[in-house]
Amino acid sequence: MTNPSPGLAGGDRQRVALGRAIVRRPKCFLMDEPLGTLDAEFHEVMVHELRELHNRIHATTVYVTHDQHEAMAMADKIAVMNHGIIEQFGTPQEIYNRPASMYVADFIGSPPMNFLKFTSGLQKGMRSVSVEGVEIALPEVHQDMAVSELALGVRPEHIRFNDSSILRGSVYGAEYLGTNQIVAVETGKGLLKARVPADRTFRIGETVGLELNSEKLSLFDCTSGRAVKSSLYTEARHG
Repeated sequence: MTNPSPGLAGGDRQRVALGRAIVRRPKCFLMDEPLGTLDAEFHEVMVHELRELHNRIHATTVYVTHDQHEAMAMADKIAVMNHGIIEQFGTPQEIYNRPASMYVADFIGSPPMNFLKFTSGLQKGMRSVSVEGVEIALPEVHQDMAVSELALGVRPEHIRFNDSSILRGSVYGAEYLGTNQIVAVETGKGLLKARVPADRTFRIGETVGLELNSEKLSLFDCTSGRAVKSSLYTEARHG
């Protein structure tokens, strides 16, 4: 069969294909990376059009993508899969704010969640952990664990610079993004990336203090990769 629309650009061919599907009035659309070959301009337009289409026709859409931005922009619910296993299923907000595993935390977010690894045991009711000799407050722990390797997870926007903080590091680099910037800081436990206002300037090698938003921190078991039960997760589930 010859291509019925050989002169159309990629974005227009996608619109034609969608139109052919819509006129059949299906109850469900199955889309497998339909925007993967589009350039950036068409890609953004089609993301918006697909979301508007879904809102108008109210048909269930199962959409497969490796692009986290597409998933976050269009989905009502996201299933994050790892080698055929669903790591987490939930709304974009749930998956971003309360990742069920280190895989999810690393996959969703740009930059992804930072991890501070340390070795410790846990007891129910704990409200802080010690990382590099620094006591860091966190949501109340809801499970006991023997001594093992753990990781404290923090999103870039939940880090701010505070000269009085005893958690310190040296500025490695900064990426200017217009309204904000991503500043990379080298610490004793690795590189942390913070999202901060664009109007602040930093010098490479400058020593800075880091303050973490204790209410938004996740804790992970590095062996299983799963999130440790805490009030961040349980209160959200029952709230």
